[in-house]
Amino acid sequence: MQNQETNETPARPFLGLQRDDQYFLGILFAAILLVALIHLIQMSHWGSKSIEIERLPHLHFEYQIDINRATWVEFAQLEGIGPSLGKRIVAYREANGPFASIDDIKNVNGIGEKKLNVNRKHLILNPTGPP
Repeated sequence: MQNQETNETPARPFLGLQRDDQYFLGILFAAILLVALIHLIQMSHWGSKSIEIERLPHLHFEYQIDINRATWVEFAQLEGIGPSLGKRIVAYREANGPFASIDDIKNVNGIGEKKLNVNRKHLILNPTGPP
């Protein structure tokens, strides 16, 4: 008999692993990849319903100040009355005593009927006067 030389190359192990070990690691890697993909889909909430949040309507806050106790800062918050007019109101009240009615605030220079009517809902008069 003659020695026949085969042209087949001997199987070289990949990363030092035999063919059966390579198949096992391939299947294990595919399974891990599939589990990771399923977990990612679950975490993304794909296909879940959105939640509608009902919000309360915005409430408009109306404040009131006592014209015989308010500081110039409180007067300055009113429409059309700035810091200088607020200081004038307080100075008038300190010089002439407490206001007897809300209409008496028109005696302050710079406050007319129009400004008073715009801010009337914010003004109250405490009958006891200043503390």
